[in-house]
Amino acid sequence: MTDAFCARILLASALVASVITPLPLPGQMPPPPTDQTPTSAPAPAQTAVPAREAPGAIYQDAMQPLEVVRASLDNWSEAELAALAAGMQKAREACDAAKPDEYQGEDLYDLARLCAFGQDWSPANDAAQKYMASRTQAHETQAMAISVRALAHIGAIDLARATTFGLLQFPYDADVAYTVRFMKDTLEHAGNPEALALARDEHAAIVQALSQPGPLKAAGSDAAISTGVLYAFAMDLAFFNRFAGKSDAAAAAAADADAALQKLTAIPAEDQREIDRVRTQYHLLDTHLPNVHPTRTLQSASAKPRIDPNFGAATVLVLFSDWCIECRELVKTMTKFAAANRNAPIHVYGLLYSEDSPTGPQDADKVLHAENEKRLADTPTLEVPAQIAQTFGVVDYPLGVVLDRSGTIRFIGVLPSDAFEEKGYISKVLERMSPRSSSKAN
Repeated sequence: MTDAFCARILLASALVASVITPLPLPGQMPPPPTDQTPTSAPAPAQTAVPAREAPGAIYQDAMQPLEVVRASLDNWSEAELAALAAGMQKAREACDAAKPDEYQGEDLYDLARLCAFGQDWSPANDAAQKYMASRTQAHETQAMAISVRALAHIGAIDLARATTFGLLQFPYDADVAYTVRFMKDTLEHAGNPEALALARDEHAAIVQALSQPGPLKAAGSDAAISTGVLYAFAMDLAFFNRFAGKSDAAAAAAADADAALQKLTAIPAEDQREIDRVRTQYHLLDTHLPNVHPTRTLQSASAKPRIDPNFGAATVLVLFSDWCIECRELVKTMTKFAAANRNAPIHVYGLLYSEDSPTGPQDADKVLHAENEKRLADTPTLEVPAQIAQTFGVVDYPLGVVLDRSGTIRFIGVLPSDAFEEKGYISKVLERMSPRSSSKAN
């Protein structure tokens, strides 16, 4: 398989994921050790504390690495990528041959989905818009969701944003929440302040949904959002306000989300852990970097394993587990970014940790370690203890943490794959923190 073919397939991944299944976790936030959570944080809803961890919670932990791997096409085999490419090509050819005016009702909606799967965004939007104009209500919300994604992919961001605002006039369900989350992430990653405005407009509806027991379901599809993930979505407004330096507004938004949880009589253990992780990340903002205790650097055998205590104009950390293949790919552009900004100086470090079996390293672990040794050699990557995942409440990868010149955490969140590209998300974060710190950043 050629590099060009791989690149084309990887570019298609975001679309396929967003159209076929809602992706819950861009920007999802994490938990620290319990002693790091301020005592002023609102108490969670009362839940029974079992004598031992519930099997369901253990299952969620066990499945998490697999789900993260599945979510990225970087980890798919060549056979899987080829099958996906064949399906997308067939969908595109069928979309190109179709004439939306010849379809109506369910067929018109299916045409919009077909074109979206084929990454044929303009026809996908045309079919979705025609379906919406027909006033057929069976899939109206889903058609608007397709239109939002299509418009975003063809660069019509203002229209995508306006369509998303229109979607908020509909009953707030899982399809609406996933689409709004997609648009918030799209705007945030582009450094567009309208992400904050959209989160503000959504806030009352998502807080109301959060106060209801059980997962948030969709009226016209099988989509559902658990309480823990919905809390992460609801906390976007608090995070965006903190990123914008609006501490009072952030505190009010966080208090609203916590008050909604107080109305629930019980919260499943896995959801409570998700909530704790979000709170951990939120409370890490504007605090000094905890001690991460690096044990080794992969940059050179003679280098000291440490984060420079002189944080420069800014310091960027990228946390990931040793099984995260897509994270290794991000380290490549991270390393180039670090070299390009060494004179600013903007320091950049990967923080790699292992999740070995409690009984000791297994054969699979040894293979992972050997591969990381080879792939990450000569990069600014530090090996750190597994406890780092709890310290920063890691739930998804790669997790970015950005520090200002004093070592204060000013940003924390999951990074997109192009975060370190020229004018990518990290440059947007640095620019928002301080125009001076980013003036030399690519």
